[in-house]
Amino acid sequence: MCDADQYKFRCEHYEEHSQMCKEFILTMFVKSARGPHELSLFDIKNNRVFLKRGVYEQDGPLRLQDLHVNGSVTVCSRKLKILEYADSVTREMFQAQCDQVHTLVGSAALPELGTLLTAAVEAGFTIKRVKTLSRPHAGRFVAMELVGRDAVNSWLEVVKLSISPVAAAVVSAEPVGPENERVFEGKETTATHHNCSLCIIRPHAVREGQAGKVIDALLGAGLEISAMQSYSLLKTQAEQFYEVYKTVLPSAQYHAMIGELASGLCIAIEVCSSSDDAVTRLRELCGPYDVEIARHLRPDTLRARLGRDAVHNTVHCTDLPEDGVLESQYFFSILPGAGAN
Repeated sequence: MCDADQYKFRCEHYEEHSQMCKEFILTMFVKSARGPHELSLFDIKNNRVFLKRGVYEQDGPLRLQDLHVNGSVTVCSRKLKILEYADSVTREMFQAQCDQVHTLVGSAALPELGTLLTAAVEAGFTIKRVKTLSRPHAGRFVAMELVGRDAVNSWLEVVKLSISPVAAAVVSAEPVGPENERVFEGKETTATHHNCSLCIIRPHAVREGQAGKVIDALLGAGLEISAMQSYSLLKTQAEQFYEVYKTVLPSAQYHAMIGELASGLCIAIEVCSSSDDAVTRLRELCGPYDVEIARHLRPDTLRARLGRDAVHNTVHCTDLPEDGVLESQYFFSILPGAGAN
């Protein structure tokens, strides 16, 4: 007798060392909506069980709302991209609740972007992609793709109820399709790479619905968000970014940081300050790296309020003034596909 509902997904994992993709059947065993959920992996090519049934939450809890086509989940440090639903039961269950909406948030609504994202998460949406863009007559705006049930209508309701009428008037909603997905392609960026600092909302914080709170804090501190984009990093890319910390941090913490940054969707944000002290102001807003120290010495900082430990401390921020431009360039210019999620 089956003791849980079973849902199956065909996935692929890109192996960096061999530069090859391996396909798996991911089976989720769901006893309750809250979890924790058991899972197993079956190696399609070799026709064998790759990972036996069990709870694997080393990279964070696996949530049902993350299981949508073209979404990705991380299991035992392996990033799996979901290609399709593997049976009719799974398709019927997940297609309805994993509807997608494409939205443009105009410049007049950007001061309320944090409030809007927090309301979206509370309404059951998850962030699929986000990117700032700019047009001559529209100024800077944010393009997003969100996943949720009855996505277009639900999003319009969130917009109506959570932000001011003036802001709501410049927020659009339409189904995701090839035409509007093109805004995420190419290397277009609004990053300035000048007198700036870099904030990264870590994958665990995105999963936990903290992105809106971080953005609210940045804007509330008087920092300008000059560029923002979501990324799903490979482990080698996370290693390159954190290379300078290799001889500074304990080995276990260093490797845990890399694993966390590559565990799912993160959001990179370039911030600027009119007084040219963006790095210092952002660092003060984020607080000490160690969450326990932050709670004791700087209880009002982001890491003290939202972080869990030194690895899951909600945000990365640039440490040194001379590194602000370099870190911004890494995400918004150097990464393969920078400008395209």
